[in-house]
Amino acid sequence: MSHKPATNFGFLDRCDPRVAHLARQAEHYVHTDPDSCLFKLRLMIELMAKRLTTMSLPNLLHSDLSTMLGALERDGTLPRRQADGMHAIRRDGNAAVHGNSTPSPTAMRRLRDAHTLSGWYARNVVRGAKVDPGTFSPPVPPRGTSDEESVVNEKIEALEDRIEDRRRQTRESLLLFREDEDPDGVSRRYRIELKALEMVAIAAGEPLIDAEFVALVMAMDLEALYEHPAFGMDTREARRIAEQQLAQVKHELETSEQNYLQERAELVQEMQMLKRRQLRGEV
Repeated sequence: MSHKPATNFGFLDRCDPRVAHLARQAEHYVHTDPDSCLFKLRLMIELMAKRLTTMSLPNLLHSDLSTMLGALERDGTLPRRQADGMHAIRRDGNAAVHGNSTPSPTAMRRLRDAHTLSGWYARNVVRGAKVDPGTFSPPVPPRGTSDEESVVNEKIEALEDRIEDRRRQTRESLLLFREDEDPDGVSRRYRIELKALEMVAIAAGEPLIDAEFVALVMAMDLEALYEHPAFGMDTREARRIAEQQLAQVKHELETSEQNYLQERAELVQEMQMLKRRQLRGEV
């Protein structure tokens, strides 16, 4: 008879006890206090980022988390998939810290992301170590889930699917080369001018927090493009057009993120009202 392990993160103890401790705390809170779960997960990936930065980019050790993650990805230390997972945890952790309510299914998604990230992290900080994170086993809620609660949870899961799909499409729309495309098939004439757009794709993981930074990077790149002989614009006209496009992109990204946060809050409120009714014996 197999026994369920007490934690999904025991394999981290040997490589980074502090990260392991935060992971266990997040695991403990995932059902009872999803906001605290996300706060612990954000601290967890910040410790990860600091250790990775110490190993490859020590001059950036005292930078904020967003800057470290972006630099690690550009440096090649942090692969795109892992960067996306860390940004998702950082973003939702920031939202929780700033008072935006977190539903339990959202916290569970980020906990699962953290488990996947932890396996990659352990293999990279302890070179040659045999790391087996095992299959993620979702923590069981302290009590059963009613049919009414399951309906609300399904709504939350559908919302999270939309959020993740929109963020993925935003990032991929800014990538010069898709993962399934051959870079040699792209015109050499634009390769140098467009190369920086891959950096924009990295920054696009921050549509709400770092919108100003995204705009700054894109402005420089688009201005250079519009000044290319193929477009034949002068600097002033190129800047004007770039700024117009960037203002629209920035507004759309911020609006989408705010709308998602509002939908999350409404679903959390719906679940809280349902639980109060259950306590009063009305359902």
